[in-house]
Amino acid sequence: MTDKINPTENGGSAIAILAYGFRPFFFMAGVHGAAALLLWLAIQVDALSAPGHWSGATWHGHEMLFGYAPAVLAGFLLTAVPNWIGVPPVRRTMLAALVALWLAGRAAVALAGYLPELLVTIVDAAFLPALMLLLLPPLIAHRKWRNVIFVVPLSALTLTNLALHFSVAGELDVLPRDAFIVATGLFALFITVMGGRIIPSFTANVLRGRGGDAGMRNYAPLNFLAIGSLAAMIVADAVAPLSLTGAALALLAAAAGVARLSGWRWRRILDDPLLWILHLGYLALATGLAMKGVAALTDALPLDIALHMLTIGAIGLMTFGVMTRVILGHTGRDLKLRPSIVTAYFILIAALILRLIAPFLPERLYNGDLHLSGGLWSAAFVIFLIVYAPMLWRARPDGKRG
Repeated sequence: MTDKINPTENGGSAIAILAYGFRPFFFMAGVHGAAALLLWLAIQVDALSAPGHWSGATWHGHEMLFGYAPAVLAGFLLTAVPNWIGVPPVRRTMLAALVALWLAGRAAVALAGYLPELLVTIVDAAFLPALMLLLLPPLIAHRKWRNVIFVVPLSALTLTNLALHFSVAGELDVLPRDAFIVATGLFALFITVMGGRIIPSFTANVLRGRGGDAGMRNYAPLNFLAIGSLAAMIVADAVAPLSLTGAALALLAAAAGVARLSGWRWRRILDDPLLWILHLGYLALATGLAMKGVAALTDALPLDIALHMLTIGAIGLMTFGVMTRVILGHTGRDLKLRPSIVTAYFILIAALILRLIAPFLPERLYNGDLHLSGGLWSAAFVIFLIVYAPMLWRARPDGKRG
């Protein structure tokens, strides 16, 4: 039986945007991804002031790791979990409430200079616990214990956000940098777990569709090593950031990541942008972890480069790639990219390269390079919105729910 809907149920834009979790959250991630970088550049040139007690760099890092990235994560989980267990998705009123909570967090941080610090902290940190409360009941009811484990990194991310807020308020002796290191590690863990599921699966499907044997190599011990070493690295970073133990674990996780990627037949999908962007994002993850390990062991490589390889490279490329694929699949469209989105992929890659070389440039070129990198990042998300916002706001063309 075809799951058809009638126009009054899901045909209008106001209702379509709340028909599935990926719709509002991927849209807001696109808007925030473009706008937050432009605001950061304005703060850089003193055209704007950072809110309240936040420094410009701390606000920028917070909005990327606790604003943009959680929006994409929420959109992904709210779409994936119902598919895993075969239950209706969170939509309409409950989804609208979660969207409002995410927006309230962004507004609270932006108005930090005018609101009580505790209120800003509570409002901003409430989003991830609310997301967990919506996702946990169906998982527990269907005894999907393997998937319930995502509560652990989400809880850790919430605690890291709280630590950052209390650090900014002067109530906790924690460097914002250390909170960013832990948060980046947690998102690296999400990419390792979820990427290990979707990248080989998507790749195998395409290769089989071409009439050949996928020949995918996905070894359970290697997966366990990749996830386990990364989880241990996060614990080490939370206890003692940039320790020798954390560095060794980062290098081990990087090696495991490269070994995993080598078995996912990446050479055979270089003609498919929807796939190579995900493979490239996972390569950026392994490279960033290796850089982080080296940065902790020697002064030859700045930590700043490692963190931006993990944020712009791993988080940026992977989330952009996932969003551009999920939207096509879940709105009933062919998995074929428009040339403008492929262009946006290359614009993001250029933004990453420019940001990575910035610390090595003469001082007179540094700010220009930084602004060009940020401008390219924002431009990629503007292209994303031009192409995908209409798909997110309108009902599926085939009339199915989603």
